[in-house]
Amino acid sequence: MITFTPTRNIDLIETVGNHPDIIAGSNNGDGYDYKPECRYFEVNVHGQFGGIVYYNEIQPLTFDCHAMYLPEIRGFSKEIGLTFWRYILTNTTVQCVTSFAARKFRHGQMYCAMIGLKRVGTIKKYFKGVDDVTFYAATREELTDFLNNGR
Repeated sequence: MITFTPTRNIDLIETVGNHPDIIAGSNNGDGYDYKPECRYFEVNVHGQFGGIVYYNEIQPLTFDCHAMYLPEIRGFSKEIGLTFWRYILTNTTVQCVTSFAARKFRHGQMYCAMIGLKRVGTIKKYFKGVDDVTFYAATREELTDFLNNGR
């Protein structure tokens, strides 16, 4: 069973965000700082803490979503992502979801596609004028269809 618990525990969020395995897949390996404008959730998989998922409402009803999974639970990442979509579709009125992954972070790009987001484009030199980033998005209807039909 996967559960999401809202949290504002800054120490926990920053500890997870600055875990070496998470920094390795981030934008140029920078550390993570808590952002008060984000909604954070502790992820538990079968009773084991596994990381943080969060979103920032970047436009009304548009959530920029990201995940920081610890290595121990990454085998459940697809299930967590799909369960998180169900959670936010049930508990919010979100109409559009976005995310992005650095070009060097192929696993992040594959993850976005695996959980139903569609590639919308790449911005060159997005991170510090060095690394490209690929953006992904889906509407509420597209996520619902993906969850119901797997496509």
